[in-house]
Amino acid sequence: MLNTENETVNADAPTESKVSHLSVKIPPLWWNNIKLWFIQVESNFALAKITNDLTKYNHLIATIDPETLSAVADILLAPPDTNKYGALKTRLIAEFSASENEQIRRLLSELHLGADKPSQLLRKTLELGGGTGIKDDFLKTLWLQRLPSEMQAILSISSEPLDNLANMADKIAKVRISSADNSVFAVSRGAESTAMRKASTLDEFTALRSEIAALSKQVERSPVPSEK
Repeated sequence: MLNTENETVNADAPTESKVSHLSVKIPPLWWNNIKLWFIQVESNFALAKITNDLTKYNHLIATIDPETLSAVADILLAPPDTNKYGALKTRLIAEFSASENEQIRRLLSELHLGADKPSQLLRKTLELGGGTGIKDDFLKTLWLQRLPSEMQAILSISSEPLDNLANMADKIAKVRISSADNSVFAVSRGAESTAMRKASTLDEFTALRSEIAALSKQVERSPVPSEK
């Protein structure tokens, strides 16, 4: 009777062997941010209720391409007795995380606005600059230099926090795109619809002008450093 009860409990209890076969969606390795990649990998393990070290270790090996695995072959050929997944994770992060010099190089040469919003470019800049010892003021300058000149002229006079500047830059970018779209549509649209679009754009520029005026007043109220 005791054996029967034990069998019933074992049949109903959620065990690692029952859930480890569940589909685990592990994305391809993110070369530009392997730490963030591991966060998603471990979230997928949690959703699949996979907690066993050996199971996670095997899933990781099955996901990663052979060329990458060759860089950690010593661990694969002679894995530790315990914490296999943790050892492999630590080694992969050490091997493929960007060095401080590489992060600085990418900050100086690779980051551009492109199709991103200014706020998205700022997030990338701060992410790359994290852990490099670069001061926030320098990161702000790098970010501003990658924005269109008219944005730089408006934002550089403000002492607002970076998040606020990013939001304002997004608004300016939206107005610029709207104005460009209106110019294209004006070729094929009638005078009435063109006038309506111009009115809409004028309203946006009026709102933006108010923000710029507020910034100008802020600068005027700021004390002027005395000359020595």
